[in-house]
Amino acid sequence: MNKIRRTLSWLVLFSVVAFLGGQISSTTPDQMARRLERRYRLLKTLSMDFIKIIKSEVFETQEKIKGKMIFKNPDKFKIKTEDQTMVCDGKFLWTYSVENQQVIKNLVSRSEKIFQPIQYLTNFRAEYIPKSLGEEKVGRTKCFKLLLSPKKEEAFIKRMVLWIDQKNLLVKKLKYKDYNDNEVTFIFSHIKTNRKIKDSEFILQTPPGVEEVDLSK
Repeated sequence: MNKIRRTLSWLVLFSVVAFLGGQISSTTPDQMARRLERRYRLLKTLSMDFIKIIKSEVFETQEKIKGKMIFKNPDKFKIKTEDQTMVCDGKFLWTYSVENQQVIKNLVSRSEKIFQPIQYLTNFRAEYIPKSLGEEKVGRTKCFKLLLSPKKEEAFIKRMVLWIDQKNLLVKKLKYKDYNDNEVTFIFSHIKTNRKIKDSEFILQTPPGVEEVDLSK
């Protein structure tokens, strides 16, 4: 009797796994993209460490940068590396250069286009067509792999690939190729969601002895 029960238990478990696997495999790229956009739109805050790797085909160089990103929906962010800090409260953008010992303050509306992963992930279907590239691990994390191709030829980002954690639908890795043929890769770790972050975190106080240039007036 015990053997029969164990056999039935394994059959039930196998059926559940097969059913869930069938659901995942039958998900279309557009459905996956919708789920991903919704996941990021509903986030209140997001913080993570990152490694950014920039490869230039023109100059045949590679640069590796480590840093931390903090986002608060809908439009606040802070991106900090060893050499630079960028802070935005939704209206103003501060850029602090450690090397130049200078802070430049400007209106977001006047600033050059800045790549913010969370902005692309909340509404990328408006400008990109998703296509499944199957599954692939990032470290030990099983991920869905999604290719995004621009709808318009003049798009700044010509191609983007996302590695999406199968458990929590958060992007673990992102790689894109821009209009200048630079290949940029972000690898994310220590991802934390919906933590309380004060709005003051997104206003840059110019450090003592650092020049501030205000272009927002």
